[in-house]
Amino acid sequence: MKPMKAMLALFLAVGMSATGAMAQEQSPSDPYDFLMAKLAADEGRYDEALSRIEKVIGKDPQNPVLLFERAMILMDAGRLDRAEPELRRLVAKSPDFYDAQRVLGRVLLDRAGNDRAQVAKALDHLHAAFRINPDDLATGVTVAQLLVFVGRPADAERVLAVMVERSPDQRVLNFQYAQVLTKLGRGDESKPYLERAVVLDPTFGPAIFQLVDIYQKQSEWTKAAEIVQPLIEEDPLNIDLRRQQAYFYLRAGNPEKARTAFSALVEADPLDARSLFYLAEALNDLEQYAEADKIYRRLLERTPDDPDLLASFGLAQSGQRHFDEAETTFKSLLRLPDLPDNLVALAQTQLAYIELERGNLGGAIDTARPLFIFRDRPNVQAINIALDALRREKKYTDAIALLQPLADRFSSDPFLNARLVEFLLRAGDRDQARTVASTQVKFGTRNVIATAEAHIQAGDFPTAITLVTNALESKPDDVDLLFELGSVQERNSDHAAAEKAFLRILEKHPDHAATLNYLGYMWADRNVNLERAAEMLVRAVEQEPRNGAYVDSLGWVYFRLGKLDLAEKYLSDAARLLPRDPTIQEHLADVMAKRGNYARALELYRTALQLDREGKEGEKLRSKIAEVERQTQR
Repeated sequence: MKPMKAMLALFLAVGMSATGAMAQEQSPSDPYDFLMAKLAADEGRYDEALSRIEKVIGKDPQNPVLLFERAMILMDAGRLDRAEPELRRLVAKSPDFYDAQRVLGRVLLDRAGNDRAQVAKALDHLHAAFRINPDDLATGVTVAQLLVFVGRPADAERVLAVMVERSPDQRVLNFQYAQVLTKLGRGDESKPYLERAVVLDPTFGPAIFQLVDIYQKQSEWTKAAEIVQPLIEEDPLNIDLRRQQAYFYLRAGNPEKARTAFSALVEADPLDARSLFYLAEALNDLEQYAEADKIYRRLLERTPDDPDLLASFGLAQSGQRHFDEAETTFKSLLRLPDLPDNLVALAQTQLAYIELERGNLGGAIDTARPLFIFRDRPNVQAINIALDALRREKKYTDAIALLQPLADRFSSDPFLNARLVEFLLRAGDRDQARTVASTQVKFGTRNVIATAEAHIQAGDFPTAITLVTNALESKPDDVDLLFELGSVQERNSDHAAAEKAFLRILEKHPDHAATLNYLGYMWADRNVNLERAAEMLVRAVEQEPRNGAYVDSLGWVYFRLGKLDLAEKYLSDAARLLPRDPTIQEHLADVMAKRGNYARALELYRTALQLDREGKEGEKLRSKIAEVERQTQR
């Protein structure tokens, strides 16, 4: 740089240095010597620079800007033994001097190493600098990191909260804030900040993997699958990541995507046992039992004592109602040494379920009873097996005796106490049922809804409606309570009241998918407001395209509208999503019958009848079968 240009740049810098207003308010009285001192320092002539700055300070000895510049020249000259005391004196006299606090903090930090006491001293000055200038992100990040290091995460959270609010589009800030929230035990609050970090950088691995952990804990499997896609695109040969994504799709209830992904992995490596295992699970979910069975048996030939494999194979057999084989498999599982307690509980619970399905009610109860509590929590499946057996035998007093100690131990558990209310009502003890119910509603919405459902199970719709209505007095805008009210009223055949409750939800929450589906299906089933019902159901399916119940509703309203092509499409999709739902099979059969495809209609009606294990629709289905058979004979 030519001397004149250097002089001009330094002159401009006098009023525009990082010291801000302080530099402008306390400019040097001798700007020529000040600029010459800065120029000499820039060119490495430190002795000359110090001589000139001393001359300027002599004329204005209390000017903090000049004292700071002298300290900076000393630092550039490597004379920290003089620079540090200079900075200490300066911040003592001028604690709001941002640059002085920041530089002194950096000097102390560079020397502190891992000495917490020395780090804490550096932190004091850096923290002071950040409070003066909270837009200095670099200093703020350093302060937050040091606060965590010295064991002050709550203070770190406050610093980062300020920065995230001021600079929400900083990837690292959002990530660090999420880390500190997690450290404080507020991991649930970290989720939106991690998501923001990933939006800013879709391949930001640390944030992605932390989010994946959160999504898994919250069973948001589709989100977990989608968020790792950019990493897979970046590294398509990462087999572990591809397998993990396929697993997430499987758990998300998307067996088609899971099957495709696992099939590709198996094609690349036919000996990949884990991918084969999950491929079998996906095929089983798709009811492609024969293909799944081949894979299970092939894997069991290799590793007959694999506990996860045996558990999965047993569940597949039980789901197909091959109870003899399932029983053999679960007993083989229980004979394995050092079996994890969760698989022990699973196998024994499944054996209890098999006894129930065989009609051995006493055996089902005896097998389920030791499993009622698992890891200090109620084992809902085991308890339900025993209660189902007692309900079939109408042993309501025995059911109460079974439930009472569990309800006493888990006094706020909505499931246990709702079942207790149900069986008290079945036994005719309405006073005790009322007492339990009045206690449960104090625990919040979930308990209110569970208790209302217990009354419905016992056929007491008026009390169920009263419970929900009373709860709404204190929470008039609670969507879950309003939805339960509409549901109860619809099941009680009060369609006008149900419609009013659902429309009340949609006034404030026009995209509430569950309400769009329920009201849309209710209208379709009653053959009213069909165009509006179709519009609502389209919106519900757009939000949850893999929700088989929503897809069925949309297909059904198209059937009511006479749009048979669309009805067949959506009802076929619903049948693939929920292959064991008798209502969907019946709806699709209605479409086929309407189109004159009587052979297919008969097949579907008979499947629906077979799946209607509780026999609620048996008479109607048999009547439809008889009518289609008459049509085929004409």
